Amino acid sequence: MRLIGPNCLGIISPANRLVLCSSPALDVERLIEAPIGFVSQSGALMGTLFDRAHGMGIGFSHCVSVGNQADLELADFVEFFIDDPKTEIICSYVEGIKSPQRFVELARRARRAGKPWLMVKAGTTDDGSRAAWSHTASLAGDFAALAAVCREENVVLLDDPLDMLSLARAMVRYPCRRVRTVAIITTSGGGGAIAADRLSEAGIALARFEAETGDELATWYSEGQAANPVDIGGRRHESTEPIGVVTAGAVLADPGTDLALMVLTTAPDVPGLTQELIDGAATMRAAGKPTLYVMLPGRVAASARAKLIAAGLPYVDTLAEGVSVVGGWTRWSAFVEREAPQRPAGMAATTTAIASSLGQTGCRSTAELAGDPDHRRVEPAGVLGERAAKALLAAAGVPVNCEVVVGDVDEALARAAEVGYPLVLKVVSPDIAHKSDAGGVVLGIDDADRLREALATMGTRIAMAAPAARIDGWSLQSQERGELELLIGARRDAQFGPQVLVGAGGVLVEWIRDVVVLPAPAAADSVGAALERLKVAPLLGPWRGRGALDVAAVVDAVVRTSWLAADLGVALPPGRGFELEINPLLVREAGGGVVVVDARARIDQVPPA
Repeated sequence: MRLIGPNCLGIISPANRLVLCSSPALDVERLIEAPIGFVSQSGALMGTLFDRAHGMGIGFSHCVSVGNQADLELADFVEFFIDDPKTEIICSYVEGIKSPQRFVELARRARRAGKPWLMVKAGTTDDGSRAAWSHTASLAGDFAALAAVCREENVVLLDDPLDMLSLARAMVRYPCRRVRTVAIITTSGGGGAIAADRLSEAGIALARFEAETGDELATWYSEGQAANPVDIGGRRHESTEPIGVVTAGAVLADPGTDLALMVLTTAPDVPGLTQELIDGAATMRAAGKPTLYVMLPGRVAASARAKLIAAGLPYVDTLAEGVSVVGGWTRWSAFVEREAPQRPAGMAATTTAIASSLGQTGCRSTAELAGDPDHRRVEPAGVLGERAAKALLAAAGVPVNCEVVVGDVDEALARAAEVGYPLVLKVVSPDIAHKSDAGGVVLGIDDADRLREALATMGTRIAMAAPAARIDGWSLQSQERGELELLIGARRDAQFGPQVLVGAGGVLVEWIRDVVVLPAPAAADSVGAALERLKVAPLLGPWRGRGALDVAAVVDAVVRTSWLAADLGVALPPGRGFELEINPLLVREAGGGVVVVDARARIDQVPPA
């Protein structure tokens, strides 16, 4: 015997005419059947959404409240929906993932079966409790890890459960339709302008009509009104054609239109105009193109909503809901199957080694560190300072700058020539996480006198800013130049395993919070797509007189770091977490490569309680 729950509201299964649920939402004359399967970790929310959905004409194949999941859990019902011939769209409200690896496998199965999976996840915010040690931990929280997996497997995340069901109803009504561009038809110029703004802010492209479409619309509209958005209020008054019919027919017939967003405001005959738009969308030329109605009026549009329900057409009541639904649809439509991750050439099968020469103070190049025959495979634990973290990265083939570590002023002056002026001075301390915040970084030291002065000044500043910090020495590093600072981080997520992130770097990293998270290891094309999603992406191209930056080198560094994270995930026992952070990675112009100028890592001693 299998158990659902406890602490649940059971099952509503219109496909089987079966109700095992005591919710008052079931006080209805009949169940509406539609190929939408819904599994929820909240019973009360399931009942609420069933009630709202029923009033909007949205039906289900099955609704399941899983409760505490003592036996059967969310993944069991997703698997059932994948195999169920009466279910075409999978919806889920999730509070926690009980079996992460099975979640990933089922996402792939749903995709292969051609069944979109839509999900609302509760608990998406991070309280910042892990932000003390590194930016990576605070920027790549639990939800960021889940979102990365969902993006890679095309599970569509939405913020609102009702928007999820509205999108499911739309995708059922227009199966297999891809939406990339939107045309707006509205009864209000203001409503159209606001809709265009909201779509643009959400990254949703407006359709650009072909000349033939513009000419056709110009037959019924005043000059300048035959463009997207189309304001029905701008029609020619001498036209005798049903304006909604001809407008919807022409707009949806345009090859550049994937979906028409009908934004209706209070008008003399909202029900009549709604029917005209329905008829226009059903004409031979426009048949099959998706429409979504935004019914902004209240009681004035009650009979118009009834017409849409009778026709089985999707609608929402606010513009925010409409943008959310269309945004989810465009994200699902934009999915591209990525190539399988390939281990970079020259990278060892396991990179959890730290060189036995880490305690030495000689200046080592990337090639020397990576090829050192004295490297021995160890299981590191604790905090790895900058030098040790850079050695680990160098072993993975990520370029790092030259460095020597000294103990006092005399040794610094004696060995500065090994690095060469100008150089950078940094404090070496396991107790100072962000060196620049404590005055522990000085740039542009160009001679011995400046080096002596910088050492004295830095010692004084750190004594004031961090008097309890243990000082292990001073690092002299080659001063590198770059056109852009990026951050690369890696960590082990407690549920989904190794992750890599890339984003804007430098001292403002947490203020900008411009990062993308990927499961590790990551394929090169996935990393390239992630870079394009960053706010700083335009800076990777030509900018203010300089050429494009070396994107290929950035991609290679992120891919290598992702494989390092994956190898650490294999080498360390389950539950042993780790964090690795490169900040900044300096990016040069095309052909110039990249170089790591600061890095740190931490590997948990024991699994967390």
